[in-house]
Amino acid sequence: MLRAVGEPRRIDRAIRRLQGALKGVPARRVRLTWRGGELSTTIHWARDDHFWWAFEPRAARHALLLGHAAHAPTRRESITCEINLPRSRADRKVAGIIAADAQGALYLAHSGRMGGARTGQRKAGFRDFLADGVWRPLVWPDGEESEVLIVAPLDSPRLTRLLGQFVDTVRRYKAGDTPVEATGLCIEATPVDSAAAACDRRLVDWALHEELVKRGLFGGAADLFSLRGERPQPLFALVADGRPDELALAVGSLSLAQARGGRDVRPILIAPAALVARDDAALQALPFACVSFRWRGARAIFDGLDDALA
Repeated sequence: MLRAVGEPRRIDRAIRRLQGALKGVPARRVRLTWRGGELSTTIHWARDDHFWWAFEPRAARHALLLGHAAHAPTRRESITCEINLPRSRADRKVAGIIAADAQGALYLAHSGRMGGARTGQRKAGFRDFLADGVWRPLVWPDGEESEVLIVAPLDSPRLTRLLGQFVDTVRRYKAGDTPVEATGLCIEATPVDSAAAACDRRLVDWALHEELVKRGLFGGAADLFSLRGERPQPLFALVADGRPDELALAVGSLSLAQARGGRDVRPILIAPAALVARDDAALQALPFACVSFRWRGARAIFDGLDDALA
């Protein structure tokens, strides 16, 4: 189970790691505005992920200021949200949390309470809006437990992409948009995922959905598996980090789905390229197709997808 980090020095090291890992083009002397305040500071625009970020140290906390930005920032920008992180100890009164797993890996987490929402929205409503997010139980230093949203692992090379997705979700929530439902592309084959693997799993799942949309496989957003013609329905199982138990569960789930669906389904295993290269002979012997994925920056690229769908 994850634990909230409460030691001041460890929090400071985590903040420095977060600042060093985030990418972005600096824009200086930008006036930031929000409800009830404004300031002039330097922000950093993550162009590919459509958001900017800035850190503002305050008396009792660090403030990570975030704003949606599909285009280059202007001299005046509005803050979409801020993640406040405690400076001296773990504090349930602020939404931002530095969490650590049993192996010592650190994560940027959020309580799920979202201020600045539209009239009638509850602060806790964000939890329902992002029901498919990576929510995990967390233990506080005093022994209390709560459920928190894992925004991103601090050591992930895809940290900026994950944070950008969080900013976009907050933007849509505050605008009163309807929640984006989970794609439902991959059958649930892994009952317990590490938080880092679960974050990657969401990125791969969305990238797969985008690739299938490009190929015109879907009849509409309401029914993702309405394929044109009489082609069998593709059903995917995703192996996110290549653990043997994860692979066994994915293969078993697909085999069961194939036995139940017969010719009406087309099971396809999605696995990391390193795993496919290592166990190529065994995977080739499976009675269904295997598609490998690799990371190009923060995007999952699929090899063999067209052949698997043919």
